[in-house]
This record gives sequence, C-alpha cells and structure tokens, in this order.
Amino acid sequence: MSQPEPADDHWGEEPPFPPDAGPLDSGPSDHLPVTRFRKKDDSRGGRDGGRDNDRSRDDGFPGGFERVPPQDLDAEQSVLGGMLLSKDAIADVVEVLKGADFYRPAHETIYSAILDLYARGEPADPITIAAELTKRGELTKVGGPPYLHTLVNAVPTAANAEYYAEIVHERAVLRRLVEAGTRITQMGYAADGDVDEIVNSAQAEIYAVTEQRTSEDYLPLGDIMEGALDEIEAIGSRSGQMSGVPTGFTDLDSLTNGLHPGQMIVIAARPAMGKALALDTVLPTPTGWTTMGEVSPGDYLIAADGTPTRVVAATDVMVGRPCYEVTFDDGTTVVADADHQWLTDTRASRRSAQENGPDRQRTHAAVRTTKEIAATLRCTSLADQRLNHTVKNAAPLDLPDQELPVPPYTLGTWLGDGHSDAAKITSADPEVVQRVANEGFEVVRVGTSITYAIRFAVEKPEPLERSCVVCGKIFVPKLAHVRSCGQSCGGRARGVSSPVPHATCVDCGKVCFSAFAKPRCSTCTRRYGSLLTVLRDMGVLGNKHIPQQYLRGSVAQRRALLAGLLDTDGTVTNTGSVQFAVTSRTLAEGFRELLMGLGYRCGMTTKRVKGRSEASSIAYIVNFTTSDDVFGLERKRRVHTERRRPGTPKLSQRFITDAREIDSVPVRCVQVDNPEHLYLATRSMVPTHNSTLALDFARACSINNGMPSVIFSLEMGRNEIAMRLLSAEARVALHHMRSGSMTDDDWTRLARRMPDVSAAPLFIDDSPNLSMMEIRAKCRRLKQRNDLRLVVIDYLQLMQSGGSRRPESRQQEVSDMSRNLKLLAKELEVPVIALSQLNRGPEQRTDKKPMVSDLRESGSIEQDADMVILLHREDAYEKESPRAGEADLIVAKHRNGPTATITVAFQGHYSRFVDMAQT
Repeated sequence: MSQPEPADDHWGEEPPFPPDAGPLDSGPSDHLPVTRFRKKDDSRGGRDGGRDNDRSRDDGFPGGFERVPPQDLDAEQSVLGGMLLSKDAIADVVEVLKGADFYRPAHETIYSAILDLYARGEPADPITIAAELTKRGELTKVGGPPYLHTLVNAVPTAANAEYYAEIVHERAVLRRLVEAGTRITQMGYAADGDVDEIVNSAQAEIYAVTEQRTSEDYLPLGDIMEGALDEIEAIGSRSGQMSGVPTGFTDLDSLTNGLHPGQMIVIAARPAMGKALALDTVLPTPTGWTTMGEVSPGDYLIAADGTPTRVVAATDVMVGRPCYEVTFDDGTTVVADADHQWLTDTRASRRSAQENGPDRQRTHAAVRTTKEIAATLRCTSLADQRLNHTVKNAAPLDLPDQELPVPPYTLGTWLGDGHSDAAKITSADPEVVQRVANEGFEVVRVGTSITYAIRFAVEKPEPLERSCVVCGKIFVPKLAHVRSCGQSCGGRARGVSSPVPHATCVDCGKVCFSAFAKPRCSTCTRRYGSLLTVLRDMGVLGNKHIPQQYLRGSVAQRRALLAGLLDTDGTVTNTGSVQFAVTSRTLAEGFRELLMGLGYRCGMTTKRVKGRSEASSIAYIVNFTTSDDVFGLERKRRVHTERRRPGTPKLSQRFITDAREIDSVPVRCVQVDNPEHLYLATRSMVPTHNSTLALDFARACSINNGMPSVIFSLEMGRNEIAMRLLSAEARVALHHMRSGSMTDDDWTRLARRMPDVSAAPLFIDDSPNLSMMEIRAKCRRLKQRNDLRLVVIDYLQLMQSGGSRRPESRQQEVSDMSRNLKLLAKELEVPVIALSQLNRGPEQRTDKKPMVSDLRESGSIEQDADMVILLHREDAYEKESPRAGEADLIVAKHRNGPTATITVAFQGHYSRFVDMAQT
C-alpha cells in the first residue's frame, strides 16, 4: 500500500511558483540555476541555512529554475531509512553528512531528530522519531507517521547506508557549486566594492565548495605504522638520495634530507646587514618634513615619482656600520652606510641612451651600494677621469590642492616686492598689479608713487533695517543699539521697550553689537576684511618665508607661487638661466625647496651687497635652468624664451662628486610600498633606494633541479632578483653588471648560463605591500597550474595580514601571519621559506652570534617553524676576521632531526652562498 508524500512539499521536475511571485533578490539572469542563499556565517552548503520548512525549496528566485538543482531523493530516503533501522548506520552516516546536505527540508528535519535521539542514547525508529517530531510540532510538516514508515520500506539494506550518504553528499557539493557560481555572477554584476576584494571573495567561494568533512580524523596506531613503514622503505630504496626539495648545500641536505612538504622554514638575520641612512637625514613628507630617526611604519614619505608612499617597515637603529659621506654636484651631502642602495646611471648607460635612444639602449640605470659607488666614482679608463655616477631628479611632487588663505600668485608678489610690515607692494609693472587684482583684491595706489595697498575686495555690508519702538517707522540705525527713528521718539523709547539684544557673529558665534544684517564681531571683521591680519596669522608679517602649506600645494598652486616670486624678484641671465636674488636666507631656502618640489635642479650662491644692516648685506642667489615657462609677466617670459637653451639630460640629474668613508654613526633604513622601492631624502629631495640565502634555495630548487618555485619579494624588485640570479649562476660580479663594466669573458659566461636560467620554472612576484590573503591565492593557482614545490617570502616583517579585523599589535599581526604560513605549507604540501629579521640581541653579545630568542616581534615564529636557520657572518662585524668570506648557517631548531652549525662560503661579489667544497 503506497504511503502519501508530505503535503507541503512539491518536488517535481519543475518546482511550482505562484504566477505573481516576484523575485526576492534580483540577479543578473532570470534563468540561473541558483539555490537559496545562506548567510555569510552559515557553514551549511547546498541551500538556505534557515528552517523555513513550510516553504518550497525554490520559491522566491527570479523566474524559476530552468533546471532542477542536483539531488537524489531516492538516496536521501534510503539514508534515513537505514538510520531508522540500525544505529550502526547512524554512526557511519554522521561522519559523512550534515543536515544541510539534504535537498528536502523534511529530510533535514527527520535527520536532525535522529541525531538528537542518538546523542541522548535513545533508540531511533519510526515510533520514537514520530514522538520527537510531535514534541517539536514538526510531524505534520514532514508528512506524518506514514512517511516515516515509507522511509523504512524504501531502503534496500541498512548495511549500505554509508554509500547512500556519499551519493547525497556529492549532490550537495554540486548544489554548492551551482550556488557559488550564482553568487560570483551576482558579485560581478553588482560591482559593489573593490575589484580585488570581489576577486578574492569569488576565489573563496570556489575553494569553499571543496571543503568536506573527513569521515574519520583519527586512526589507530597500527594503521599509521603501515604508512610510516612504507615511507621508510621508500627512503631506503633511494640509496641515500634525499626525498625533499634540495637546498644546494650538501651538509644542510644531509642534516635535513631536503626541505619537505608542509614544513615552514624560517631564515633569520640582522636586517640586511646594512642599507641605511644617518638618523638626522631629513625626509620630505606630504605635509612637511621628518627625519630617518623619527619615521615609523604607517607614516608617509614621497616617492621618486612625486607621489606619497607609505612606510611599511623600519629597521632598528644600527651602530658600528661602515659609513660614507656622499656628495652631489649641487652641494647636497648624505651620510649612508656601505650597503645602502642608490639607483644610478653610469657613463656607460648615459652614452647608451644618447647613442641608441631610451627605447633601444643596452645599458640602463641600476641599483648600486654606496661602497660600489665609492669604488667606481670616476671613469679611471679615461684620461680626464670624469665623474661616473648620476642620480635622476625627482618628479614634481604630485599632491592635491590645498586650502590657502591667500592666492599663491599674490603671496609670491608680496614676498618678492612687498613691505614686510604692511599689506603693500612696490611694483613698476602694471601687469603685476593687474594680475593681483584679478585674484579678487582691491589694489589701490598709495599717493603718486608705485606703491600699492592690497585689500580684500569685499562687498559692502547690507545695512540693518529696524522698526522704531515708539512710532513703528522703518529706519536704518547708524549704531547697533539705537531703537528709535529720531529725537522726537528717542526720549520716549526708554519707557516703551527693553534695550536692543546682543547679536551673534556669523563667523565665530560670539556675542557682538552690529548695525548690519549679517553681524560680525571686530575680530572677524579685521580677519576677513584685512590682508594684513591674514599675513600676520600666517606668520609671514615681519618674517618673510614661504609657509609649508604652500610648499605642499598642488603643482598648479606651486607654479603660480613661483611665477609671483619671479615676476617681482626674478631675472634672466645672458645664458638663459633664471635667477632669484633676495637678502633673506629663509626666503631663499624656501624658494630652493619650491624648485626642488617642482623637479628642477638648482644651486645657491651668496655675494656681498650694500644693505641697511649686516643681516641684509648678503644676497642669496638661486639659479636654475629650464625650458618651461616659469614667468607670469609677459616681458620677462619673452626674454626667457629668447635666451633659454634647449633642455639637456644634465639638467635632469645630479652627479655624485665624492663618496668618502667617515667615522661610523647610528643609521637606520625604511621600506616603502612604492613599486620602484625609491623614496626622497635630504632637503634637495634626492631619490634613494630602500632595503641571499633564500634566493640560493630557490636557485637550487628551480634552476639546478627543475622544480617549480616562487619568490614573493616585498623588498627587492624583480629585475634586481634576476640580476642576482644571473650573477650567481654565471659567476659574473654583480657590481660589474650594475656598472656596465663587464668584460668579454663575463659576457661569454652570461650567455652560456642564460638559457638554463631563462628556462627555469622560477616565478618572481615583487608586488609591494602583499597581504597574506594575496599570497595564499597566488600560491593556490601556482600549485594547480605548475605543481609548485617551494615558496619563498622575503620577508615576513614586510607582509600585512590583509584582514578586515585590525590586530591588537604588530606582534599579534606577525603571529597571525606566521600561523597562516604554516597552514599554507600544510594545505599545499610544499615547504615555505620565510625570511625574518632578528632584533639587536646579537650585537650585545661578544661573539655576535644570533639565537632563536632573537627572532624579531613574535615568539610564535619559533613555535610555528619546523626549522629555524640563523645566518651569521663574522666578517660583518670584524673586518680583520680570519674567517672572512665564510658564513655560518646555524640550524637552531629542527623538528625532524638534530641541530647543527654548517659553514658555507659567502661570495658577496656574486651575491651567493656556496658549499665550502665548491670554492
């Protein structure tokens, strides 16, 4: 006898929809095979996590389904029937299925009731389940007792319940895939939020589909022993060959048997063993200036392209470093350590650009250390030994418009030809006067001279009309407190009404007396009606200088300020150079900074003049050459056009004239998120570069053994990494590559190794400011497409968590990233090498040797790591060390074996570490 189906479930090939039902959530298409959305924090797949069992599975979606979502109702009935017949079947099924895996809401309700009874140790059969569902008020919704008996009769055998559960689970995974595809489609059409976040969310949706519950997450020791024995036998059959990814160092491979899947390896050393500037080095910021000693992560500096760039990391103060004083041809000096990096052109790259053009030149600008620059300061192969290195000028500072109290051109004319104690200018050029008037000022001649007073062109205040308190006549009072229209009413006004109440200033809100419709107190009247007051508030009255907010204005604002200064105090020399001369050193320094911020190369000289005092008897002359139109005044612009010479490359760069070693000073370095890794330093805004054992590991993995690996470099650029790899493989000195002084033998060795290096499955990502989320997504793709075998991250302290939740501290953030790297290694089954910094602990010890406890910022790095390798070079601290050229790889932690110290050779000129036997 057939049993009735649940009355409220409509499960046919085409789910029914009311003809007037509108969409609950409109999507990009009316025929997408979507299932009901679940909440973001609901882990159940396949359909909605709610318990609206009285509604059809498919109601509320646009236009209905063109296809029925993947499901197998027979398998669902067989699973439940088997569970009602055997508690062993319940134990088998519960490890495979979740309630949300069922397609029918009624089946999920029955499944939940079975699990509840099973958890309480009570029997689960049609009678007890019917009683449990009656208590919940859900028996009628599932079809009543007859349907429970239908489930028992429908199952072929309870012994196969686990297999039926697998079928149900597979259909649920397919429904989750359909659902994920629908959500991804809707994300794309909605375009709500950042594109990178949308792509990451889409990736997360796809990966979430594959998440499955393991049937058994525990195994008896006997089963585990069998797998371990198989691995031991496999290792033995290799006749001593290692099973992991080779490191390229024989002794290290013997100790570790290579790098194994799932391992997290930390390589730690003091920060770059260098690359730093003196603490008093000034650094321009978007709002002013800071120093190398004061800057901290999160602050903003200026990149070489003129845009603000964020500081993502800063080293500790380093002492005892060999230091140099670098001098430029404009007189700028910078104190940097020997390993600090600069992006410089040499004579070879300049000639290549001149002869072949920028697009076809063979030799380009390269990153070089201070020590390399000192060694190649001049072209010794030439008779005149001319200077070799140049640094390009920074681009104009690319900053937004500022709210300025005085238009920049007017301020420039006042700074140039204005009276220091009054809002007046002295000018014989009517065009200058007219340009100031065009900026909204009243320019009034004082007497018959060429001196002009400058006032704000304000509208005449609207008078206040008032009704006489005695006769009611409308009149305009001359004073704010007058209440009557004349003398006849004035005597009687006192007994008629109270005094006139105080008014409120429209600007500051203070109480005031005013006879105008828009009352304004005396302070605000002076401020908004007097340029003199504004100049005093700016701090320039009696102290002429360019305020910082003007020096950090937009390019247009700064060019207008420059035009005002040059129209009044600027001249054009016979050679076409532009000259600005004043007796105020402060104003001259500000003008020089203004030029630097606009990308011009300039110099400043002094000469004696006849002044009223000793302070005004020295003229400061700033010279610069440009082909730009920098004058506003027509006659000066015409002279400049006639005399100026075509621009030459020399105008866009500075020569390094000296790099001499000096006594060591405390130094420090920062890392910025600019793609070129460049930031500006000193008042002259000189572009400078920010701050290789892991590289040797990747080289051994991919170039020497053909295993795919990836390097995420948050510090070095991809071209710099490529040059280091070529230097290490071809054994060509790195500074020869960078200086363009390679010999024929160097080119031959480079050409011989180039094919092998180019064909190596080594991927390099130098994206700045990478987050853990981005690294994980990229590694997943590489694993799927290229069978990734090794991941290298340079370095851990430069990463960001990338999550929406702000960490409590930087230590907590590093701890989270360290834990995520370990999970990444286990998920992808590849070794992950993370470079990390050590604190200053080693420098406090006599032998300078690092310890695991010196790992910077978080002890969790040590806890998460399977192996910790500490890098130590004795000659980095003692220049006369007998162990010069050697390095110790201190395996301070080794979860799968012993610890040891392995000595390798450090070939700094090739930028590589090698086995001692290879030297």
